[in-house]
Amino acid sequence: MKKQKICVLGNGLTGLTTALMLGKLGHRVDLISKKNNKKIIDHRVTAISPSNYKNLIHNLGDNCKKIFWPCDKIKLYYENLEKFVNFMSFENNEKKVMYIVENQKLNKSINKVIKRNKNINIIQADIKKISPEKTSLLIKKKEFFYDLIILCLGRKNNLISQLIKNRSISKNKGEIAVSTIVKHNSSIEQPRQYFFREGPFAILPINKKKFSVVWSLEKKYKHLEIKKINILIESKLKKILDTKNNFLIGNTISFPISFIFNIQTFKKNILIFGESSYNVEPIAGQGFNLILRDIKKLCSEVKKYYSLGLSIKNSSLLSSFERSQKTENLLFGIGINFTHSFFKYINRVPTLKKIVLKDLNKFKFLKKMSLDISDRGIFK
Repeated sequence: MKKQKICVLGNGLTGLTTALMLGKLGHRVDLISKKNNKKIIDHRVTAISPSNYKNLIHNLGDNCKKIFWPCDKIKLYYENLEKFVNFMSFENNEKKVMYIVENQKLNKSINKVIKRNKNINIIQADIKKISPEKTSLLIKKKEFFYDLIILCLGRKNNLISQLIKNRSISKNKGEIAVSTIVKHNSSIEQPRQYFFREGPFAILPINKKKFSVVWSLEKKYKHLEIKKINILIESKLKKILDTKNNFLIGNTISFPISFIFNIQTFKKNILIFGESSYNVEPIAGQGFNLILRDIKKLCSEVKKYYSLGLSIKNSSLLSSFERSQKTENLLFGIGINFTHSFFKYINRVPTLKKIVLKDLNKFKFLKKMSLDISDRGIFK
């Protein structure tokens, strides 16, 4: 049976990783991005779970291990008057709890491997039209036909809105998240998560001299100038690390926080994938980890159909994939949303916070279950 012809639209981390892993299976992949697409530098970092890290390294090669910062533990804190209380710690004696990587470096590494793969064709073009009936794309005046088209186009895109009705489960509280890279002389080599009244504040080490800060902020901070947000970040860091030293804060970006989950994720042989399909709050780095598990499952389904001598076109592959992943991703999204809301509420009631979180660290089974779920998913 001939190799399947697959198109991946979008050259963000999701599109790149999807194209790479499908190309590694031996299928012909067209990776298409917008013509003259401006190069956007992504200053964010991502925390990768151990199983997803293993799969990434399997596809990228051992040389890429150096771009990841391995973490042995993660500590959670809440604020009590002028002190920070470590109410829970996660660690695993058998393996690391996470691997932190700068998005820009991961993007560069995947691009390098893709360019060496003869199965993957990189195309820059403006898509005029997508046809679900023909599984085709119109580029200029020429029509290109595929067995499967995968849309990795981010949260809002006209091509997606043309394909499906905008039916989704969503919750938008008007909150924002800010992210920046901080240079420092402190001894922070393990990630920390602080639950402040303003919102969850994560410190994610990149190396011994740099860490990333990701801070989810309430609605009232939405229109605050970045310069003033940086002052708040530095103030929090000085308090956390008990220092008067200044920090060198890099380019700070902000983005809206929302929980979105599309009811429909495919039409005919066209799959709406990654952030185009769902979006979760930036807690515990679960967003991209969910996507990586989706990519692994999609590749597994494609491999299974091909090994049976079946074409993926006009098959039950996408409905099977949707059934297997939809419940998992929805439950994850609800769980992360609940965690965010829970800490937001108890931060307003200090007495309740102390009672609820006092002995949480003693429940070893709860910690182990949380680590397993964040690593491999709910139903794995």
